[in-house]
Amino acid sequence: MDENTDSLCSVVVLEQGAEWPQWIAEYQRRAPNSVVVAHSRGESMDDLSKRVSRRVAELTGELRAGIVACAPTTDEQHLSVRNRICHTLLEAMMRGEGGEVILAATVNGSDGSKHAIFELAGSLCEDLRGTRRVVRVRFSSGRPESGIMPSLASTEPWSEQSVPKAAPGKVERAARLGRSSAT
Repeated sequence: MDENTDSLCSVVVLEQGAEWPQWIAEYQRRAPNSVVVAHSRGESMDDLSKRVSRRVAELTGELRAGIVACAPTTDEQHLSVRNRICHTLLEAMMRGEGGEVILAATVNGSDGSKHAIFELAGSLCEDLRGTRRVVRVRFSSGRPESGIMPSLASTEPWSEQSVPKAAPGKVERAARLGRSSAT
């Protein structure tokens, strides 16, 4: 590991219902000491925030990247706690040379949930004047970077091998019953 990056940390907060961003590895390469805090089923947002605060306080290196994988929600209580989590990450970055908080979400989220993320990013940026901390927003499709699904790859385009076979059970039953499609 590079001496310059040995003490650099990244924290990933994964809200329940959020997708894992495909591009996280590029941030983890620059800040390789990574901590992931995943929102557990049944855990309140307040409890998630407390766990994030505890994990950030336990870091022995310099926090350079804080990635919050956002669930597609517009619930006010949820958004308020997300704001608190982001502030925790930004405050921890004050101890070092700066860093970035990245609000990540899927492009398939509702317009309301995307708007809430942009609103939060704008609010967080207001407090960053004169610092080396930044806030970014990234939306991703969740598709692999290459755009090719390995299970559908073929050496011949449009060959019989490149088309997945339908499961025979439902299709055959639907045909026997005279239906045009399986239900």
